[in-house]
Amino acid sequence: MDSERLTVKTKVCYAASEAGMLIISYTLATQLMFFMTDFLGITAAAAGTMFLVARIWDAVNDPMMGIITERSYARWGKYRPWLLIGGIPLAVSLFLNLNNVHFGAQNLLYMYVVYILFGMAYTVAFIPYTTMLSNLARTPQDRASLSSIKGGFQGGGVLIASVLTVPLLQFFGKGKITADGFGKVGIIYGALALALFCVTFFMVKERPVQAPTPPKYTAKLLARLIFKNRNLMLIVVMYFFMYLRIFLSNSAAIYYFTYSRNNVGIMPVYMAISSVVNILAAVFAPRLTKRLGKRTLTILSVLVCVVSYGGLYAARSASVPVFLAAAMVTWLGGSVPYALIWAFVADVTDETERREGFRADGILYSVTSFANKFSGAISGFVSGAVLGATGYVANQAQTNTALFGIDAIMFILPALCMVGVVIAMLLYRPEKQEEK
Repeated sequence: MDSERLTVKTKVCYAASEAGMLIISYTLATQLMFFMTDFLGITAAAAGTMFLVARIWDAVNDPMMGIITERSYARWGKYRPWLLIGGIPLAVSLFLNLNNVHFGAQNLLYMYVVYILFGMAYTVAFIPYTTMLSNLARTPQDRASLSSIKGGFQGGGVLIASVLTVPLLQFFGKGKITADGFGKVGIIYGALALALFCVTFFMVKERPVQAPTPPKYTAKLLARLIFKNRNLMLIVVMYFFMYLRIFLSNSAAIYYFTYSRNNVGIMPVYMAISSVVNILAAVFAPRLTKRLGKRTLTILSVLVCVVSYGGLYAARSASVPVFLAAAMVTWLGGSVPYALIWAFVADVTDETERREGFRADGILYSVTSFANKFSGAISGFVSGAVLGATGYVANQAQTNTALFGIDAIMFILPALCMVGVVIAMLLYRPEKQEEK
């Protein structure tokens, strides 16, 4: 029945696919730029431009998938089938993006093709999957709980991709990071992600939904649903800056630990701290939400993150324990929004239904999907531009200017992103029944 609260089993099995999504997307977000510049011989500027150009298609692709989701009804459900339809090519695309090809001058063209394939497959799997949250969780309490568990599995996916990647690369390279090791990691992670998608597909049952005739999505209607939807736009801005921050910081991490710290072995520990803190935030966020409300809790935690980035920057050349302690505080403040973001999105879809008289979950969730991928594209473009402008040269000792460029991507720009999150939350005005 629609009124039934969700079981823990359903929440966990649904959230399993979030870990799979993050294993793939996080691996590419943190490793692909480095793989392209240091092993495929592609300049940082060219790689950054590729990330941005690939997102142009997503401006059309994502809303199209949102409309398809709204109109799809299959014997296995409205949303679940897309996890496998998109999940299989998504898993394969991870290997293709990290495969050590030998096309010489055509390496960049190859990367354009396989990276766009990744983006399309991610859209097909991700939009229906995230839209399913509104179908499953019908109360604010369930949404906060499911969003938090989803955030916990997100942290688990990041933990796997961040902690195991460098040791696996060194294992396959017999102590060194080699080009061929990236492809092997892609195969392992792709298989694991696909297994997690299957958990959701086989173990989660959607709530029954009516199959009304969807409205005709004209340009005017889409503009009203998206661009004239104040709270949606603010949540999208929040989402964009949240993920831009993490993409910038984490893509710079391998450069920072390789060239600034001269000890890439610290990177798994640093990433493990971020992942564990994300999981802890997912555990405690629902309880704190009951006391403070999602909006207030998000603002306070992000302010802690912004201030802590100052300490992290000051500790960038300090001893490893001091640096990691500063990182822990910074990640603690920044983790709460990731635990609550999907509860915010689900609230906005309900607000839209009350205002418009029909549900448009697929369209609204497609906007968040585009924000996610666009933040990754901007991260890649900005990272490439900064590295190029400050004189980064692969596989060589870096100048002080190049090291400052790496520090800017790692610490300064992420702090500014979190300022953007605070501004978006200050302007956000939830309906009273959705404040908690």
